[in-house]
Amino acid sequence: MKKRTNWDFSNHTHTVELFKSEKGNEIRVDHFREGESNMGYIKFINDERGLSVFGDFGNWIFNRPFYPSANGFVSSMYWNEKLKTGSSQDHANYDSEVTAKELKKLIDGGLEDNGYEGKELQECKNWLERLHYLCDDELEYKCEAYRGDKPVGMDYEDIPFCKTGSIQLEIIFDAFDEICLRLKNKTNFQIN
Repeated sequence: MKKRTNWDFSNHTHTVELFKSEKGNEIRVDHFREGESNMGYIKFINDERGLSVFGDFGNWIFNRPFYPSANGFVSSMYWNEKLKTGSSQDHANYDSEVTAKELKKLIDGGLEDNGYEGKELQECKNWLERLHYLCDDELEYKCEAYRGDKPVGMDYEDIPFCKTGSIQLEIIFDAFDEICLRLKNKTNFQIN
């Protein structure tokens, strides 16, 4: 699997601490660091309730424990779903530039490729051009796209609303992958 970022973990050591909770459940703490530096440091605290990640790339709380995958990588989409709902950190933010590009693709032939024609095609193009004009302002765009008078033939799922993911979270997912690979290959980690 291709890495999500260019972050290099080759010099990071992976150490594991195992504890027991008051109820006798295992608590696993994975430390991922280069030397004694805190630069690039990631600490994973895993218990029966979920996974907490702390360190140089932000603090993230997932509502599922992390079990290393046998194939050596994790699904970003799956773990994005497991981010704790009450967290104030977003895994992605609205991207007006990407949204504008997607709208332009639809206006410049994408609608025709999806079977729109005649009067319905022209109504949809006119409406998408209005959205294109508004897409720099996320709130105005959302209001028009999802509360405005969209053409009858346009499905809400076809309206572009593009987000760009958090680079810090992508680095965390790459660290997940690295831990999975090291455990799979039984190399480059130690249990304290």
